[in-house]
Amino acid sequence: MNSIGIDSNLNRARIKKLLTIGFVASVLTGVGDFLLGYGVPVAAEGLFEGILATAPNLSDTQLVVGGLLGFFGIFLEGLSYFGVYRLMADAAPRYAHVFRSGIFAYIWLAPAACHLNVAVFNIAYKYVWELSPEKASQMIDVLYPWFCLPAYALLVVFWVPMIAVQWKAFSEGKTPYPRTARWFTLFVGMLPCLAVGYLLGPETALGGAVGTMFLSFGNAWVFGGLLATLPPEERFAEFRASLGHEDGCDKRQA
Repeated sequence: MNSIGIDSNLNRARIKKLLTIGFVASVLTGVGDFLLGYGVPVAAEGLFEGILATAPNLSDTQLVVGGLLGFFGIFLEGLSYFGVYRLMADAAPRYAHVFRSGIFAYIWLAPAACHLNVAVFNIAYKYVWELSPEKASQMIDVLYPWFCLPAYALLVVFWVPMIAVQWKAFSEGKTPYPRTARWFTLFVGMLPCLAVGYLLGPETALGGAVGTMFLSFGNAWVFGGLLATLPPEERFAEFRASLGHEDGCDKRQA
């Protein structure tokens, strides 16, 4: 497997640094999501328009700051997932290869084609809606399915296998973590956020904002959970030894 220049995969200090950056980035993204979702929705027809229905009641500052925080935060999240990649790269290279492909797709698509794209559409919808709600609806019916959904679909094609192999790698003991760390995955982390948003009411400003944060909350669950339960260096050394590594180096390369 091409290591793309990453050596000493099981370097605990580097992994800890990446997980820390990922957790902070998830918080930044969560703030951005909250800003984009914190507003009372206007009357809207159809799925696409419903997604942007809060935009007319959001300030320009909310939309710009929310979009930019998510743009930079999601990009940093993608880079930080190399910390999870490192955990499985030596013991499960096939899983790591799939996971790495997901990271590249995440970095390429999620910051601009998904998050920032939606922020731009919110601003456009807001200003057109103030002139004509009918024209705003027609605009979104063209823009959203042609310029958002393809990016979402392509991201999911890479994202779902990425999450699946993370679960499998931890479940099969292919990382220094105990097998219970498999629960620190995106799908598990985003469920409580969706539930709270639903209970608060998606038609309310707070409920809509919390529900909008579900992906950033899921990422914070992954990075925060793995960071909080990061095994000690002794466990990393033991795991490296079980793989035929000596002093952090692969004997096959000696």
